[in-house]
Amino acid sequence: MTKSSNIIFHIIGCLLFLSFPILLSPHPSLSLDILSNHFTQRDLITYFLGLCFFYCSYYFLIPRFYFEKNYVLYVLGIATFLFTLIFLPRLLVKIDLNEYYQFTKKAPPKSFLFEIKHHVLLFFGILFASLALKINDRWKKSSSEKLISELSYLKAQINPHFLFNTLNSIYSLAIEKSEHTATAIVTLSGMMRYTISETVEKFVSLEKEMNYINSYIELQKLRLGDTAIVNYIVDGDISDKTIAPLVLIPFIENAFKHGVNPEETSQIDIQISVSDTYLYLHVFNLKVPHNVQTQLRTGYGLENGRSQLKILYPNKHTIKIENKNLSFTVSIKINLS
Repeated sequence: MTKSSNIIFHIIGCLLFLSFPILLSPHPSLSLDILSNHFTQRDLITYFLGLCFFYCSYYFLIPRFYFEKNYVLYVLGIATFLFTLIFLPRLLVKIDLNEYYQFTKKAPPKSFLFEIKHHVLLFFGILFASLALKINDRWKKSSSEKLISELSYLKAQINPHFLFNTLNSIYSLAIEKSEHTATAIVTLSGMMRYTISETVEKFVSLEKEMNYINSYIELQKLRLGDTAIVNYIVDGDISDKTIAPLVLIPFIENAFKHGVNPEETSQIDIQISVSDTYLYLHVFNLKVPHNVQTQLRTGYGLENGRSQLKILYPNKHTIKIENKNLSFTVSIKINLS
């Protein structure tokens, strides 16, 4: 909910709440005459004080005293508002016995407690409503902060891992005195600029994310040369769409990490298709032998990728993994809307 719509929602809610003295009156037609009806005047003051208590409780008493476990001041604040809500309307608006009987057609209550029962129940209803809403908001904020912290941790794991692999690739090009070394360094520089300046946002332009993926694949092609067959296809219109940054790269990186070996036939197929509301990623790689240390780390990037999808696209994605004897396939569908 935007800030402006939230303000409008509160204004409508307050007006509706202040209309209750008229809507719930035994004689609504008489209650509409606010200037002469003392019952309506008193109730309006009471409900207005109730609104003031709700916002004071929500924004001040609960966060300042209840959450800080300063219960004495919290109870004193509640008691002050309770006595104000009960006695102030009666001090400001006087109602004589004849007027009471004329409006209610009943004799005045003999007990003061019976007379104020409705307003006491109203007060405690407001108290528990403000407390429940504030606790719920705090729980949501805590959950959101936890997810953000977890997501930052996952990104921190992905970026150094990628940088380490890519620097190794550029080092290999430099050893071979490849003419592509300078191009690889410039490409890596652009990618790191993207990860530092853009990925702090929850969502980025799909075009920028695709440029990042394109650069990554080009770097891998430079490193691998003719030792691997890399088929990369992008279909669909990627303009005017957004996506969570770095959410696809772990699955693509996994294919290059575990699907390439200079001594074996290596093949990697990557297809990204974009429709009006969905993005499809299909990554296929042939399995190749690796040393024991590499095998122990298998799945590290995939788990990070899965965790990011769960956090950023809950109930808006599907992932299917086919782990066969000679190949490994990942298929992902993300709802971008």
